[in-house]
Amino acid sequence: MYHKFENWAKNQQIPLNDLFPTIKKNDVFHIDLSINNSTVKTFDEFNNPTYFKQKIAEIQQKKPTKIIAGGYLEKRALYTSDIYNSADKNSTEKRNIHLGVDFWLPKKTPVHAILNGTVVCAVHQKSLKGYGGFIILKHTIESLDFYTLYGHLSEKSVSKYLINEKIKKGDKIGELGNYSENGEWVPHLHFQIMLSLLDYKNDFPGVALESEILTWKNICPNPNMILKIDALN
Repeated sequence: MYHKFENWAKNQQIPLNDLFPTIKKNDVFHIDLSINNSTVKTFDEFNNPTYFKQKIAEIQQKKPTKIIAGGYLEKRALYTSDIYNSADKNSTEKRNIHLGVDFWLPKKTPVHAILNGTVVCAVHQKSLKGYGGFIILKHTIESLDFYTLYGHLSEKSVSKYLINEKIKKGDKIGELGNYSENGEWVPHLHFQIMLSLLDYKNDFPGVALESEILTWKNICPNPNMILKIDALN
């Protein structure tokens, strides 16, 4: 399945303007949020939204024409909530390998569909450091099926959808949620591609255990395979 998606993606290049048409930016400044980053370095900094938001704002001020983004397969220290614990009760390993790309943009930024799709999940999670509002779309192109996930949307964005509802490329999916409704994160979009939903219902992991990284790479390919943004290579 991965190679089938890879072959299709070789001929795709979806501009950022398709995902965020209202902000008129089609280039990215890559931000490092790995465990060795120099932007937010301590537990307290990671979990202080005022500090984190200010650091993002400082970078944005220096790079006004670009979208701050990054994170695919990044090992991060952000995931301190118990929802990221290993399913193995005897393990202390945290799920800390990020499976999508984060786009750090202001609350209420509109997010649009980059492909025709069908809603298979539209949920507002209440859990601390969860997705908040998130939508999963299924895409069928010729004989290829895959999914895209849009996380940290507003509660209002997801409440209007019915399962199996059709979404057309270019349709507004929703808006980025604020801190209190998006899992208590600084506003951003978590964008992820999945080649299978496995056995998940109304959820899907956005981070994985480092010990399982090879498996998850094949389930969740790099979104930059279709975005083709030089800064994210």
